[in-house]
Amino acid sequence: MPLLNYVESIGPFPARGRLSHTWLTVTLGLANLEEDNVMGPPMPGRAESEGRAFSYSSLPSGDPTDPVAATSSIRRPFGWTRWDTAEFGNGRLVAFISALLAGAVVTNLIWLPFSTVYLNRSIWFDVAMAMPMALLWVLLGTMRLQLRKTPFGYRDMLSEFAGRIQALAMALTVITLFCLVLLLVTYLAAATSRPLLDSYLAAGDASLGFDWVAYVTLLNDYPSIDHVLSMAYNSLSVQLLLLPAILALTARSDRLEEFVAHYGVAGCLMCLVTMAVPAAGAFEFYHPSPDILSSFDPGASTRHLGQLHALRTLKPFLLEHPEGLVSFPSFHSTLAVIFAYSMRGIRYISLPVYVLNAMLVLATFPEGGHYLVDVLAGLAVAAVAIQFVRWIAKGWPSLQPNSDVAQRSPGRQLDRGTQGTRAH
Repeated sequence: MPLLNYVESIGPFPARGRLSHTWLTVTLGLANLEEDNVMGPPMPGRAESEGRAFSYSSLPSGDPTDPVAATSSIRRPFGWTRWDTAEFGNGRLVAFISALLAGAVVTNLIWLPFSTVYLNRSIWFDVAMAMPMALLWVLLGTMRLQLRKTPFGYRDMLSEFAGRIQALAMALTVITLFCLVLLLVTYLAAATSRPLLDSYLAAGDASLGFDWVAYVTLLNDYPSIDHVLSMAYNSLSVQLLLLPAILALTARSDRLEEFVAHYGVAGCLMCLVTMAVPAAGAFEFYHPSPDILSSFDPGASTRHLGQLHALRTLKPFLLEHPEGLVSFPSFHSTLAVIFAYSMRGIRYISLPVYVLNAMLVLATFPEGGHYLVDVLAGLAVAAVAIQFVRWIAKGWPSLQPNSDVAQRSPGRQLDRGTQGTRAH
């Protein structure tokens, strides 16, 4: 009711007419009804719905007779809101992501001088690939600051859209840096003379009743299926760009922030596990005929073996054309879960993403040469990363004084008491 009372108090709209006044009254009434019945008691400065997070202020301090100004802080059709997407909202999670990335960088700087791995100059070009996104973030932030001083009809909408692109640029910059840093860690970890543990992984598959050679041979008999699985397997890099864009453009800032955190945590866990369990992969262990992979992409299950064996000789190795060296756990499986989880509940998008990533997991056996235990370990890494990020974002359970219900109940009781006072 406060929003409707405000509309009635500001009187007629000389520049817009009665039709605009009626539309505004109905719009604010629906927004107020949704706020009271769906979101519960209004909280200052934040509203959450279906995984979206928006920052807003009270009614603007401009001309109160301008319906454009009066609705600039209210939800608009098609999801347009006053949402400051230039900054992620969870300070704990932002600090954690920054610390995690900085820790990975420091690890590389300390480890690299004592390793046999050397970096080609082209690697620094890959690092520079993140700079345009960072520059775009700065330019969009500058533009949004200027828009605040330049009033015109579509200022808020333009600023909001720029903010969403700014959030996407920030996310892609961090993801790119994580990719490069964690890739180097995997090469440093592979440069070791420790014995490979493929025999234990194969024994794990045998105990589960899984025959890798029989499974890949069966798939190879259906070239049309193999083509679809190969496309799903190679979609990982596309999804890594497209899914953050979907989250940013649909104003799901909390999901975007979690996506970046999930990727960073899962990548670091993957590096730790592969240091403890070095492996070459199922194709190298079983030595089947190359014909069982004739229907798949060239290099399926084998594209990483040349560099892996070169690193294990402990001779100087020049890193020029990076490949994925990790066998245990399957990082493709990990990312498939993270991709599907990030799209949960998004209409028209979640189901295709679920299907695509289910096929991606099935393709990890022939394309990546993974054991079944590799895939199961990858799924476990994703589950741990998701739960860990949830704890960081919401606070550790032991630090929570009461449950969420207990925290909300005083506010609800106070709201009911206030309503009772108004009734009297």
